[in-house]
Amino acid sequence: MARDPQMPLTDVKWVLGHAHLSTTEIYLAASQDEVIESVLAHHARRARQPVLPPAPAPGYDPASLDVLFGRRP
Repeated sequence: MARDPQMPLTDVKWVLGHAHLSTTEIYLAASQDEVIESVLAHHARRARQPVLPPAPAPGYDPASLDVLFGRRP
């Protein structure tokens, strides 16, 4: 019930007879398999994103930073 998006967690709290919502939230903890799946999906999304160099802070000349760090213009 706690994972059903159509059922408010406050209703689950009432059904289970919990005095505090924080007690009911214990049932929302992700399983080890769910965490691993989520982390792998995160890394897959990151791998598809282009890697852009960070923008230089105000006051720095981008060309000078390229020379300093050995990047080609």
